[in-house]
Amino acid sequence: MNYKEYYIKCREVYQQENKPTLEEFYYNPVVGLPIDSFGETYMESVEALSTAIKCDFDSMQPDPLMLKHYNIWKYEDLLVNLSNCLVPYLENKRYGCHLYVDKIYVYRTSKLDKLQSSYLWHYDNNPSEIVKNIIYLNDVTELNSPFEFLGDCDEKGLIVQPSRTGPHHWQVPPNNSRITKHQLEYFIAHLGYRPVKVTGSKGLAYSFNNNAVHRANSVVNGYRDVVNIRVKPCLNKPPRYIDQRWTTDFNKSGAVSSNPEITWRQA
Repeated sequence: MNYKEYYIKCREVYQQENKPTLEEFYYNPVVGLPIDSFGETYMESVEALSTAIKCDFDSMQPDPLMLKHYNIWKYEDLLVNLSNCLVPYLENKRYGCHLYVDKIYVYRTSKLDKLQSSYLWHYDNNPSEIVKNIIYLNDVTELNSPFEFLGDCDEKGLIVQPSRTGPHHWQVPPNNSRITKHQLEYFIAHLGYRPVKVTGSKGLAYSFNNNAVHRANSVVNGYRDVVNIRVKPCLNKPPRYIDQRWTTDFNKSGAVSSNPEITWRQA
């Protein structure tokens, strides 16, 4: 069973009327989330996490590429609050199935002399059923490293089909899933896509299919702190969305298992 087949199976057992369609999920890969509907707990948690994470990062030695937080569980209650606001919306409005959080990244982007790694145009090449959700922990302008994606005239993101879709189709992509200069020129000049920088106030949240063409921007002035919450479909509702038994951070690789049926139950 590949990831798409498993995802459809998850949708079939999920009790919900008027589920989002598969077309909505697969062909609208970058979506702003309605944080105003998440309630006071959401912004209170963002504010508290913003202050605490800034204090942590300000006390660390600068990193030439990206500051990474390796002890997210000191903020477990706040991350649980954010997930409890975010994930139910994704279940009902984005996926139409149960989800759990398999990965949380907390990081601060840097000022680079030469773009590299996540600052280059790329896609993640995990199965398309894996979605990342970024939350800004400070106000972000074009000067302090906004998230950027390729979008059409309606700002609908561009998807690259992954070479990893399941146990029997799990190949390493050419160019390590980086977008070449020639590809970028083709996407812009011939297909009509354009770069879209996501700017906004603290708490802004965006959900994006990991195979949308995207990148981080180098910092010009200031800083950008981010929580990135990654979700996966599952057949059964987990006892909680995030848990140290099945949610990992920068201490473990972000590589996804080729078997979609390995979920929180096997952690």
